[in-house]
Amino acid sequence: MTKRKFALFGAVGTAVLALGASCVLTVPAQATSRTTIDLAIGNDGVVQTDVGTHGLSVGDEFVYADKLFRDGKQVGEDGSSCQVTKLDGAKITTNCVLSVRLPDGQLTAQSLWTKGSDTVRMAVTGGTGAYRGATGELTCNDIQTPHETYHIVLDR
Repeated sequence: MTKRKFALFGAVGTAVLALGASCVLTVPAQATSRTTIDLAIGNDGVVQTDVGTHGLSVGDEFVYADKLFRDGKQVGEDGSSCQVTKLDGAKITTNCVLSVRLPDGQLTAQSLWTKGSDTVRMAVTGGTGAYRGATGELTCNDIQTPHETYHIVLDR
């Protein structure tokens, strides 16, 4: 092969490589589809377990159970437990784990919550059925009131 042909093929190859790289770099990222689930909560009750020192102390646990509603119809249930991790005067910090059962599968979520605050944002940590591999955020609003709700945004 002559030097001239070699240079021509080299130039064409470089141009094709540059064009290909620029196309790859300019392809937009795929949009993430999201699923939103809004639920009303019907509190079934709470039980407090007192461990260690008598009275509220680190390690004590609150266990919750709720019925879940959409448009006035029960569509599921949940269960959660929150362990006291820190006491700072009247400020009670708990580590909470939540499981939500719906007709298409289950979701799990967890977070730290300061008892008494009426909103908490929980990380969705997984799921089963239609929610297998789920990630996202579950926001609890108006906690422990008759108006408590879950707003769940799942990233897919």
